[in-house]
Amino acid sequence: MIDINYGNYTLFQYLIIAFTLFPIEIIHSWLIIIIYAAIVLIIFSTLLKLFERRHPCFKENNHVTTVPWLRTTLAVLSTAMFFVILLIKDSSVDFLTYYALIAAPHVISAYFSIPRRSHF
Repeated sequence: MIDINYGNYTLFQYLIIAFTLFPIEIIHSWLIIIIYAAIVLIIFSTLLKLFERRHPCFKENNHVTTVPWLRTTLAVLSTAMFFVILLIKDSSVDFLTYYALIAAPHVISAYFSIPRRSHF
C-alpha cells in the first residue's frame, strides 16, 4: 500500500533541508558551514517536532513499512553509488547529488508505508 501523505511529508522535509543547506556550496569557511548547518538543522527539527506533536499521523514511529527490504536495498544501492562517485573523483558532482543519494532511500520507503492504527 502506498501512503501518499506521509511520503509527500517526508519528501518536502528533505527538499526544505536541501534548499536551506544549498548555500553551503558558496561558503568556503568550514567554521561558518558548521555553524550555519547546525542552526538550520536545530530550527528545522524544532519546527518538525512541534508540527508532529499537533499531527501525530506524521510521526515516523507511527508508520510501518509495507516492503521491509526496500529501505535496506535502497541504502545499499545508494552507498554503492556514493563509493563509485568517490572512486571516479568526478569534480562535477555537487552537494545535491550527495544529498539525493542520502535522502532517496528514506523518501522512497516512506511512500511504501502504512500508519499504525493503534496510535489514532
